[in-house]
Amino acid sequence: MSTLYSFLTNSIFTIVAQPQPPADHPPIDWNNWSPPGEGDVRSPCPCINALANHNILPHNGKDITKEMAITALKSAVNLGASTANVFAMGGIGSNPEPNAQSFDLNHVAKHSFIEHDVSLTRQDIALGSNCDFDEEVWKGVWHVYMNEVPIGGDKVTSWHSASKARWQRLLKSKKAHEEAGKEWHYGIKEVVLSYGESALLLNVLGKDGIAPLEWIRVLVEEERLPHREGWRPPTSEISQIMMNKAIFNLIAANEHKVEEARIAGLGTLQIMREVVQSSVKFPGSCNVM
Repeated sequence: MSTLYSFLTNSIFTIVAQPQPPADHPPIDWNNWSPPGEGDVRSPCPCINALANHNILPHNGKDITKEMAITALKSAVNLGASTANVFAMGGIGSNPEPNAQSFDLNHVAKHSFIEHDVSLTRQDIALGSNCDFDEEVWKGVWHVYMNEVPIGGDKVTSWHSASKARWQRLLKSKKAHEEAGKEWHYGIKEVVLSYGESALLLNVLGKDGIAPLEWIRVLVEEERLPHREGWRPPTSEISQIMMNKAIFNLIAANEHKVEEARIAGLGTLQIMREVVQSSVKFPGSCNVM
């Protein structure tokens, strides 16, 4: 889930006209939620899984068309059609059947397509299940979020805490692969995907990098959108421009971005900036890094 949008559309699949969700889709009953049952399938993405658990997508997680995915993302979290289309096309592209017109949520676990190493909530494929929630992986991320809350301060995220959490996860992932003698994949695609997922999480559950930690916990651990806790869908559509700005705010907040550029095989921060700017088609005047 993220703004690799331009990057993915140029390098993984070609997107043509963007279907718009119908204006008259029925209102969502947020109380209509249940976890997956026998025979149901889910993806590596907590937010997408939540849409199935809320019956906004088919509860069994199967036979999801592009139009169904885009409509669900727009109606539930106000994600723009062009950005929602990336996930929809990625899902269909992950379907092992040739010329598929739909996908099952577990197809999205296809490694190095949309799914990638350094997930905040899943184990890397070489070390375990890249589709199922991993409590130990998430515990490390959650620990950083909680430790960054000032004493007496509100339990919310910031650009800094979100960026630090993903950096610490990156280091642990890299070390775990080295210790296990496994191949680790972290290049420009993973950079943009990883930042994009954090950007989307903060845009869906908050604003300007600030989101209540309890809402994040509910979404990640329960795969439920925290409506009963007070969350409401964003009133402004989450556009590609919003996603791009969030990505660059997260990169700017990363105290180790020079080291990350080296690890990703990009050599220098300047090269990483240029490549990421090109990938997300961010205005050339950006100087946040």
